[in-house]
Amino acid sequence: MSLFRRVLAEKRALIYPLVGAVVLNAALFVAVVYPLSLKVANGERDAQAAARARAAAQAEVDAAQATISGKASADAELKKFYSAVLPPDQSAARRIIGKLDQLASAASVQLGTETLEVSQERESQLAKLTATVVLIGEYRNIRRFVHSVETAPEFMILENVALSQGSERDRGLNVVVKVATYFRIGTDGN
Repeated sequence: MSLFRRVLAEKRALIYPLVGAVVLNAALFVAVVYPLSLKVANGERDAQAAARARAAAQAEVDAAQATISGKASADAELKKFYSAVLPPDQSAARRIIGKLDQLASAASVQLGTETLEVSQERESQLAKLTATVVLIGEYRNIRRFVHSVETAPEFMILENVALSQGSERDRGLNVVVKVATYFRIGTDGN
C-alpha cells in the first residue's frame, strides 16, 4: 500500500472534515464572497463616477454664478457709464462737440467748415452726434489737436482723420476730422 493511502485510511476522521471545510470554504467564496466583492467594486466605481458628476455639476454652478456676477457687474458699469460719462441729452452732446473750437484754438489750428449730423440706431437708447470739421494748420498743431480730442475728459470719439486738398491761399495742411459723441435719447426722441 502506498503511503498516501495508508495516511488516508488512518487519518480519515481528520482528513474528510478538513476536505469538507475546504470545499465548503470554496463554495462560500464562489457563492457569497466573490459576488459581494464584485458589488463592492461596482459600488466604488459608481461612487467615483458620482463624485466626478458632482464635481462637474459644481463647476457648472460656479460658472453660472460667475456669469450672473459678471452680468450684474457689467450692468452696474453700464449704468455708471450712462450716468457719469455719456451726455444726458442732445444739448449736452452739442456743448461737448462745441468744445472743438476751444481745442482748436489751444492747438493753434484754424477751424474751417463744420457740419453736424445726428443719427440713431434702430431700437437703441443712444443717438450719435457727429461733427465733421476741416482743420487748417501745421502738422504738429494738428497732431496736438488730435491728442487733445483723444485725451479730453468729455466723451468724444475721433472717428476719422483724412488729408484734404485745400485752396492755395490756405497755409499749412487741410485735414478733415470726424468727431462723434453719443447721448441718451429721451421718450420724446431728443
